Amino acid sequence: MTAYPIGTEVACDGPTADTDCPDSAAVAARFASRSARQVRADGRADGWRWRRRDRRLVDLCPNCAARPAA
Repeated sequence: MTAYPIGTEVACDGPTADTDCPDSAAVAARFASRSARQVRADGRADGWRWRRRDRRLVDLCPNCAARPAA
């Protein structure tokens, strides 16, 4: 049996650095998206945003992105 990678999951990093996403959100899977870059592009089309936190970019679902940064 051979295992093949089936894609990448991108999950919400939560509204603050010490708080998890209350919805446990993840970008909805699309059949053609395989790389992290493709999945993040799908998420942006669905309202996901990036925010800089602790000198790195974090992924935020639409609900967490609407909350003020802490």
